[in-house]
Amino acid sequence: MQRSSFLKTLAVLALTAGTATLPVHAQAPAAVELRIGFMPFVPYSAILLARQNGWVEEELGRAGQEGVKVTWTQFAGGPPVNEAFASGNIDIAALGDTPALVGHASGIADRLVGLAYKGGGAQALLVRADSPYRRVAELRGKKVATLRGGNVHELLVLILAEAGLKLSDVEFVNLSLQDMGTALLKGDVEAALAWDPLFTRLESEGKARILRDGQGLKNNLNPIIASTALLKDRPAVAKAYLRAVARGAEALRTRPEDVAKTLAPVYSG
Repeated sequence: MQRSSFLKTLAVLALTAGTATLPVHAQAPAAVELRIGFMPFVPYSAILLARQNGWVEEELGRAGQEGVKVTWTQFAGGPPVNEAFASGNIDIAALGDTPALVGHASGIADRLVGLAYKGGGAQALLVRADSPYRRVAELRGKKVATLRGGNVHELLVLILAEAGLKLSDVEFVNLSLQDMGTALLKGDVEAALAWDPLFTRLESEGKARILRDGQGLKNNLNPIIASTALLKDRPAVAKAYLRAVARGAEALRTRPEDVAKTLAPVYSG
């Protein structure tokens, strides 16, 4: 994915990042804190813009919630976001569709309130640029890395199935995004199912190439999830967050080039 494709991804984000209608409840007194989970990846660009520009705080002020302290906690993937929800350590976050479903099915008291991203082009199965492997089927018996329990885990299963393979036909390695990039380049794994910004960077630098992305296999969704306690007791706070994310989506739609420059340090950091 080169720069033009990156901007296309931002355009998809602008079209899909949105909010759901929240229930109306009597508003409790202003909460002392809004605890937000986030990930520094391309599908969450609207959220990253809201964070960088202080729009959540602005929208809270407009809603008469000036006393709310906003706390951002960074995560490396969806499974640890679920753990934070389950332990009551965050109030709202966006994550992949697979971990969101798993978390809800496991009994986490949450509700889908918005959509951060929809599309299949932000994840891809990579091999090193000098790799002899040209087809997914050639990875039988090889080490393949991705994040266990994430939407990329499900996509890996689908990509392998398309090539006539099962997950048990490869040696699965559970790694974070940064670790899988390092492992791929060092030769510790033969392939990695990574997501932006890593796979765009490795491809553009000529260090990796794509065997298969998610187009046509998985219409990846990254929902925004809120705790039921937040929605019941502090709906105005949740709505303020969603309005801030909507501002990020509007910026993506109207100023994609500026957004790409603004968020480049966030993605690379």
